[in-house]
Amino acid sequence: MWPTLFTIGDALPVHTWGVMITLAFLAAALTAQARADRAGVDGDRLVGLYLVTFLAGLLGSRLLHFTMAEPQRFFRDPLIYLRFWEGGFAFWGGVILGGAAAVFWARWRGLPVWAVTDLLAPVVMLGLAIGRIGCFFAGCCHGRACAVPEGAVNLLPEDFSGGALWVSTSPPFLVEMFHNGVGLRDTPMLPTHLWESAAAFLLFLVLSWAWRRRRHDGQVFGLLLVLYAPVRAFLEVYRGDTVRGVGWFGALSTSQLVGIPMLVLGILVILLRARASLTPPRAAPTDEDLLDDEGS
Repeated sequence: MWPTLFTIGDALPVHTWGVMITLAFLAAALTAQARADRAGVDGDRLVGLYLVTFLAGLLGSRLLHFTMAEPQRFFRDPLIYLRFWEGGFAFWGGVILGGAAAVFWARWRGLPVWAVTDLLAPVVMLGLAIGRIGCFFAGCCHGRACAVPEGAVNLLPEDFSGGALWVSTSPPFLVEMFHNGVGLRDTPMLPTHLWESAAAFLLFLVLSWAWRRRRHDGQVFGLLLVLYAPVRAFLEVYRGDTVRGVGWFGALSTSQLVGIPMLVLGILVILLRARASLTPPRAAPTDEDLLDDEGS
């Protein structure tokens, strides 16, 4: 739709996707920082965590994409892993490696791990909501080809070089077409990246509501996995890009396959953390207990 925001000089393009990802990171970090005190976490000690989590998330999403969706392309040219501007990211990979990096950093810095994961859970969805708008501008992660409903109105000028965006009063209500971009071109299709952006923002609101009412640490992180996995699985049914990895067990995409253990993990986290919160802390030994131990 609009893959290049502008060009510096004659040879340095500024990609819209990269700008949106940067904005996604800033929005997520600033929101988490504003909530840190209410989470019982020292915000000054979280700056490094944001950077480590973001970088690990990028590397993890890249790794999952090329190992599961395009392994042949990766093994032919392993250096493509470092060429971020050429695309190829799987969100679940970012959650997995970014989450692991956050846990490692929190433990290393002596921060409450489960409180940190709960703090980050809602803002991950906020970042995804903004990042998927970048996918819309880039033309990636689009939906399946579809017909333009009769009577649909193009919201963009007819001579716009990027494509078209039709709105109608009948399903699917919104249809897009790209004349440029990294995905399918000159074909009307479903705007699944915009669907996911809207769904992610709704999950951000739901998780933020749950975070303010959480009864134990770890609850919101587990809820993130439980809610996002089926939403992503549903959206994958309507995806039409060919680089996301399809055909696992005959029918599943990469994200649908990875979403299964993530859903199970989310349920386990909620149950185990709830059980841990019901276990009373072990009382500190009294002087009489210490004397009894010495005498035994």
